[in-house]
Amino acid sequence: MNAWRHGLTASPVVLVVITGGTLRVTVADRSPSLPEQRKPNSLSESGRGLQLVAGLTHRWGAEPQKLGKRVWFELDGAA
Repeated sequence: MNAWRHGLTASPVVLVVITGGTLRVTVADRSPSLPEQRKPNSLSESGRGLQLVAGLTHRWGAEPQKLGKRVWFELDGAA
């Protein structure tokens, strides 16, 4: 949702890869702005997306690209 709202492109690219028991989801868009975790107050209607991603995944990150950025997260499978 954020890629459509803030990503400066009508068609963000989503890539899903499973390697060695790890699921990695990457979303690329044309916005050069890297995401930042916010600390919304209890009445805020938005601003919790990265808190959710950080709390529900094993790793996440964002990387600038030549035209925009990539934001990704990883989930490790059960060992």
